[in-house]
Amino acid sequence: MNPPTLEFLVESDPDAGWIVRSPAVGVWAGIPVDGTLLAAGYAGLLVQGGKKIPVRLPAGVVGVVSALASERNRFVTVEWGQELFRLTPIAAADEAATAATGGGEPGAEEHALRAPTDGVFYSRPRPDAPPFVKPGDTVVRGQPIGLIEVMKTFNHVLFEGPGEPESARIDAVLVEDGDEVRAGDALLRYQ
Repeated sequence: MNPPTLEFLVESDPDAGWIVRSPAVGVWAGIPVDGTLLAAGYAGLLVQGGKKIPVRLPAGVVGVVSALASERNRFVTVEWGQELFRLTPIAAADEAATAATGGGEPGAEEHALRAPTDGVFYSRPRPDAPPFVKPGDTVVRGQPIGLIEVMKTFNHVLFEGPGEPESARIDAVLVEDGDEVRAGDALLRYQ
């Protein structure tokens, strides 16, 4: 049986793209970093009465975190409907990044799968198991590449998201078992 999950309340904003709001009262954990690319799926935890409930973005919601509504803390007490962050559509975010960097050739940075949340990264399902992926492996969309532990809850990190190809070859895994990662950190590099 799968544990219960919540879905962020999301409203379209013609100027900002998406406004993402809390689906319930509680303590929000796994706050993303400005500039992190988020898509439908796991985007943090809401703690209520000691229970850790995964919170997901609904299908069709894709964008780059452009404005956090709170200070950058690991945990924030939230109310139902409270604005948490905004997502800028990808095309607008790409244009802003190109303008900020002066254009130029795409770099290897664009071919990295990034952590969806803060936590502790694990490359294997258990200590005695082989890693999910290793350099030279070919991965496909939706395939697990590791785990991130947030508040004693282990969440699969999948090879998916906007802009990710259907399949790719892993060049390097950039983090080790037990490394602390922040939302937006590069986990692996691929071709």
